[in-house]
Amino acid sequence: MVAFGIGYLKIVGMFYFTFAFMFIVSGVVRGAGDTMVPMITSLIALWGVRVPLAQILSKNVGIEGVWWSIGIGWVVGSSLNYIYYKTGRWERKVVVRKS
Repeated sequence: MVAFGIGYLKIVGMFYFTFAFMFIVSGVVRGAGDTMVPMITSLIALWGVRVPLAQILSKNVGIEGVWWSIGIGWVVGSSLNYIYYKTGRWERKVVVRKS
């Protein structure tokens, strides 16, 4: 069991900066009031990338394939969030209109 934990941390640990970056960028956009796009990008990263990739890689690589799919999902999620952030559309989001 300890060997599985060590293997997991060696693979997933490489992606924690990407994970942190994803949460920072999506947090900025959500904090500005635009919550829909970060939710959609998270759904794409999880259900569109991580889960299918985990299934494919687990058949070819084994349990380590599941761990790689976690990191790859984070890369996709952070990339999508960053692309949206750079568009600047989140800056024009109006949460409360002035009366």
